[in-house]
Amino acid sequence: MIRPGGVLRAVVLSVVTVFAVAGCASGAGAAGEDARDAAGLTQAEVAGMSLEDEFGLAAERYSEIEAVLEEAQLQVSDDSWRWNGGDVLPSAGGPGSFGEPLPGADGDDSYSFRAGRSLRPDGASGAVADLEPMSSYFDEKGWKYGTRESDTKSEVRADTGDGWWLTYTVRDSGQYSLVVYSESYWTNDYSALLAAVADRLPTDFPEESVPGEYEPFPSWSDPVRP
Repeated sequence: MIRPGGVLRAVVLSVVTVFAVAGCASGAGAAGEDARDAAGLTQAEVAGMSLEDEFGLAAERYSEIEAVLEEAQLQVSDDSWRWNGGDVLPSAGGPGSFGEPLPGADGDDSYSFRAGRSLRPDGASGAVADLEPMSSYFDEKGWKYGTRESDTKSEVRADTGDGWWLTYTVRDSGQYSLVVYSESYWTNDYSALLAAVADRLPTDFPEESVPGEYEPFPSWSDPVRP
């Protein structure tokens, strides 16, 4: 059931508008291997891990982002949401990644996760008031957030303060979407980690699912496709 939106609550001065400033991973002021990633690990600490160890950590992080996504989805609707691509594969870190890259990181030594869903509520027209369920949720959580409006859409984005960013967008077309991003994590070899996950995945993903239902992360013991 879609929860009715109220009047959009004004963002008070004590809440930092987060659209103007990219997110900063933990320890972003440090340099090189001293910088801590979204999980609080340094590059040197990750260097002692095997690919299997990193695979296990990626599985935990995937479960965490899906839990963040589920709770946020339920603020809007418990109906089925459409998938915006597969969530399971990690994305390369470094320049161009969401938020601020880890100091000294590139596309080979860091990664992040992204999970997104969309829906078309009955009668939806992109009204700014439809952001209210999500902005109220961000208020309750005590997260820093900000809103932005354009000719065709409005959105609210929050920084959880512990490694996650959420963006909820309402469009004049009636398509509403929710995306969760993680800050970056160190890895010894992004390409190797990506292949380890991708080679164990099924060949297709759901087209839609209710909050809390998602494609399971593969197990290290799963067969690797040739």
